[in-house]
Amino acid sequence: MSMSEGLKAARALAPEADRHAELRLSLLSAAIYSFVGVQLPFFSIWLASRGLDASAIAAVLAVPPVVRIGSTLIASRRADRLGDHGALLVACAFAVAAAYAVMGLVDGFAAILVAVATLAFFQGPILPLADGITFGEARRRRENGLPQLHYSWVRGWGSVSILAFLAASGPIVGRLASEDIIWLLTGVAAFAALASLGSLIGLRGRGAAPKKRLVSTPIARPALVMLVIAAATLIQCSHSLVNAFGALHWKAQGHSETFVSFAWVAALVTEVAVFLTAGRWFGGGTKAASFLIAGGIGAVLRWALMATDPGPVGIFLAQALHGLSCAAVQLGPAYLLARLGGKDRLSQSQAWLAAAVAGGSSLAMFLSGPFYASVGERGYVAMAALAGAGLVLATLVGRLSAEERGFSQCEASPLDSFSRSRENAAPRSGVG
Repeated sequence: MSMSEGLKAARALAPEADRHAELRLSLLSAAIYSFVGVQLPFFSIWLASRGLDASAIAAVLAVPPVVRIGSTLIASRRADRLGDHGALLVACAFAVAAAYAVMGLVDGFAAILVAVATLAFFQGPILPLADGITFGEARRRRENGLPQLHYSWVRGWGSVSILAFLAASGPIVGRLASEDIIWLLTGVAAFAALASLGSLIGLRGRGAAPKKRLVSTPIARPALVMLVIAAATLIQCSHSLVNAFGALHWKAQGHSETFVSFAWVAALVTEVAVFLTAGRWFGGGTKAASFLIAGGIGAVLRWALMATDPGPVGIFLAQALHGLSCAAVQLGPAYLLARLGGKDRLSQSQAWLAAAVAGGSSLAMFLSGPFYASVGERGYVAMAALAGAGLVLATLVGRLSAEERGFSQCEASPLDSFSRSRENAAPRSGVG
């Protein structure tokens, strides 16, 4: 058999294995995002049940983003050196479950602060490590001439998981004492660790193989890169108030835990819709700046509505803008930075954004406590102003990127390829 015939035979057998790999990666994404569906709406309620006031809660929630910067950089470097992101991801996932359990046994502001910092240290690397595994599988397919992986589709199942756990957790939390929420989080985190382990067993590669360090070429447009990061950071940081005190305020209005859960379900439905349709129906990387601008507009409208202290209908309408204010602002900068940073800075450029958002979110989260304590829902006026500043920069990003000669003709980024690959890969891989 000739080499070309052997390659054709391998490709003929590949769809089944590739389909299994995509399913495993989708399961991994669903597993690692599952605890978010409980932590996002109810963790601040648990903190309040431990006697923490608004300022103390804000201080506790301001710590994780800072801790995650360090742990993510450490873990990513170690994983790249060892060439197996999967083992480190699973270790971190089990450590997260253990950290939740320990948190349920401590009391007092200082002890809770240390426990939350420990939790954040192990949570931080999980998502980047999962991306490394997904990108490694995508690279393996490209190198072997196989159908490309649909990154947005895999990532979308993480949001589906958040949505499902949000919907399920509301009624469960409603039957629990507030101080017992931490044990629900412990159970979900343990499930996530076991599911992550199961999804990675048998998955070839499980990360990027170590490689020699290459000399990077200069960034063609560093000012534009900085603008993208600044715009995305401002818009993302504007979510700090709702993340920290949305659930507490809605409960103070007399709404049940089930209402709080489904208010976040409404947000996640729109997030899922954006992730699953962005590449296929809305241009993916070719409309990257438009995603960023649309996200800024959505954030300004969302916080302006929240500042009026709306009733149930208004809360759900504001939450429905989450797909723009959050998901679109994740996708747009990812596409832009993957393109502007070049092939040799794909991870590095995303790390710059992650660090900026983490630092900005920590500061905004810390300041949100005094804001909420003094002015309540009117603090969303400041969040709208923050998002508005991001929108101004996003508009400038759109103009500069459109003016760049040949920008739209430059080589598509790996993320852009992932976004378009589902249409190209489906007939060959059997993935619909």
